[in-house]
Amino acid sequence: MDVRGSPEGRRPAPFYDATTIFPDHVVGRVVAILALAALIHRDRTGAGAHVHVSQAEVVVNQLDTLFVTEAARAAGAAEIRDDISVHAVCPCAGDDEWCVISIRSDDEWRCAALVFDKPELAEDLRFATAEARRANRAELSAVLAAWTSTHSPEQAARLMQSAGLAAGPMNRPPDLLEDPQLAERQLFSTMVHPLIARQMPAETGPAPFRHIPHAPQRPAPQAGQDTRAICQELLGMSPEHIEQLIAEGVLFAAAGT
Repeated sequence: MDVRGSPEGRRPAPFYDATTIFPDHVVGRVVAILALAALIHRDRTGAGAHVHVSQAEVVVNQLDTLFVTEAARAAGAAEIRDDISVHAVCPCAGDDEWCVISIRSDDEWRCAALVFDKPELAEDLRFATAEARRANRAELSAVLAAWTSTHSPEQAARLMQSAGLAAGPMNRPPDLLEDPQLAERQLFSTMVHPLIARQMPAETGPAPFRHIPHAPQRPAPQAGQDTRAICQELLGMSPEHIEQLIAEGVLFAAAGT
């Protein structure tokens, strides 16, 4: 799914593969919320619930503003600008290193000019207002790139953030484990899987809670890992009957369980 484009010239964007599966990630979280809603419904009414989730509908819901905006443009509405910010992906020192920077107001642009050690840019008519910055986006991006190209992504982001500006380094997957903000928020914890010889990082949970402990962490179960527990604890079957069915191939249980 490609939702990019040029608001100014309405140029079609080329194909772009994000190399990640956004719908799978977001729908999994939505399903977890629906499961909680079903449990609350059961506790209140004593009745079960059937939950049906359309992945496409969930993703459309995430893009509602975009769809409404594009529909308004197609209908001939006046130019719609829901964001006066200028967002830029800037090259940094090193090979294929990048950071992202957002200039969201005139005050932020004046702060950025001080970070660049070029206070005269604050009064430059090409960039002094939001309209001017948008109209001269290419020149502004060149100014940002000239500064970021002399800094590492982490340095550029840190200097901008220290001035109250929105910025961040481009993180490759291995970099996420060392990201100071993610580390401070304790986003990751280690997990051991019986089929993998080393510890693996995993998300700790959806959010830190003050009075709710972290959910128990365990790896994805092996096929048949819980066969005996389910048959005995939920179905009330005797251990002898369970073992007989496993031996006959009716049930399957993972080795060592």
